[in-house]
Amino acid sequence: MTAAAEQSDLSYKKRKGAAVWLITFADLMALLFALFVLIISFSEIDSDSFRRNAGPMAEAFNQPPPIFTRSKEKTSSTSKPVTEELEKQDQPVSESESSYLISVQRNKLTTLVQTTLDRELRAGLIELDIKDSFIILRFPASTTFALGNADLMGNIVPTLNRIADVLARTKGEVFVSGHTDDRPISTSRYRSNWDLSSARAVSVIHQLLRHPGLTRGRISAVGYADTRPRGANSSADGRARNRRVEIRVEIPATR
Repeated sequence: MTAAAEQSDLSYKKRKGAAVWLITFADLMALLFALFVLIISFSEIDSDSFRRNAGPMAEAFNQPPPIFTRSKEKTSSTSKPVTEELEKQDQPVSESESSYLISVQRNKLTTLVQTTLDRELRAGLIELDIKDSFIILRFPASTTFALGNADLMGNIVPTLNRIADVLARTKGEVFVSGHTDDRPISTSRYRSNWDLSSARAVSVIHQLLRHPGLTRGRISAVGYADTRPRGANSSADGRARNRRVEIRVEIPATR
């Protein structure tokens, strides 16, 4: 082969090598461009843009469409009811819904009280007073305390234990109040009817709190002395009605 032919063949090989290098460089640049587009799309990703870009990116890399796109939609659809339920619980209760919920809870509580304390209610040892948003369990002081005393009588303890069972199955606040007639009292233990009525309410609370299902934060005690009579203090029957202890149970508007 002559020198001119060798020089011509070498020039051809150089030109051919240069063409291969340019093709490789062009492929690299195309891949880098696709990578940059993918990074930018992920930095501002949302469900719509992801669906639009997932297909073209997969085709650019000669890969099948991502399978996790469909599984993501399935996961989202299955978790949607749970999310909606949590959001529903966080929403404030409207006035109409509150009235309905209180009515439902009141009926449940009333049935529970009547079932648990049926014997006491029939014997007249306890009076059940049903109001719109609370109920009152009322029992006379004569069956609970000795005259002028705040120590519980033994026969009332089992009844209070059953009341505690009922309260442990509710969520509303509990208010125990003591009441007296208008006859003044002044002893070494109780300076007035205020002291006596308050001490009686506290005695009831101490017995209720023996139940493990009740907490102190739910129960309050108050003594009203003779300021809230239910009968006329001018008669023996009226004074007997006024000497009482009441357990008021609030009914919460819970779903």
